Amino acid sequence: MKFLVDANLPPRLCVWLKTRGRDSEHLFDLNLLKATDSEIWQRAKAENLIIMSKDVEFYDRVLLLGPPPQVIHVSVGNCSNTRLLEILALEWDEIELALSSGSRLISITHEKLEVFA
Repeated sequence: MKFLVDANLPPRLCVWLKTRGRDSEHLFDLNLLKATDSEIWQRAKAENLIIMSKDVEFYDRVLLLGPPPQVIHVSVGNCSNTRLLEILALEWDEIELALSSGSRLISITHEKLEVFA
């Protein structure tokens, strides 16, 4: 499982993922901050990456086109990086289980986790 973290999420998220044994790259580190959503989608698809983003475009795209790539839609609004990581930590086991079972979309908010097969 390897993650591609979108520009609207903090690079610190990659460090957090790596502490959980998961490879990840941030668009900033790949010099892709100006990449279009289509370019990001194609890269993730070609390299079998899981997109993590706040961007609803990826949410809509995976529902319409299906995977690959799989998408984690982080819909927590504006919160601190610490709070974001706390929310992810609370749900991480379930997120990994859903990804491993092939779910195309996982949407996480402050209140709930939704998994779309």
